[in-house]
Amino acid sequence: MAAGTSPIFPNVPIVGIGDTVATLTSRAKITGTTGLTQVTATSTNGLRIDAITVTCAATSAAASILLFIFDATTSFLFDEIVVSAVTASNTVPAFSATKYYQSLVLPPTYQIFAATTIAQNTDVFAFGGAY
Repeated sequence: MAAGTSPIFPNVPIVGIGDTVATLTSRAKITGTTGLTQVTATSTNGLRIDAITVTCAATSAAASILLFIFDATTSFLFDEIVVSAVTASNTVPAFSATKYYQSLVLPPTYQIFAATTIAQNTDVFAFGGAY
């Protein structure tokens, strides 16, 4: 098979949203996606993820956001984002953090799922493009 010599660019930008992420304390691989919240949909030609943002909608407790890659059979932990305890108010913003990726490319049908180690109103956003 000949190697591709032309650059490939995403055709469509994506914003994946995991609304009110599920609570899970295990970091072990999971058969399926039980206990996880979907962040990205499947893509026919794959996805490029440039950044993932975690935002708490109110006061937050210290926790970790567990990010999993699902290969259509098993979910594997690939990263964690630490959530700081923040008492949100009219003058103090709620917790938000963004992690950037330079080479996170998902094959066709792969997805990102998330979970939080402590139940709180947490949303996860994935920004990138679909090929």
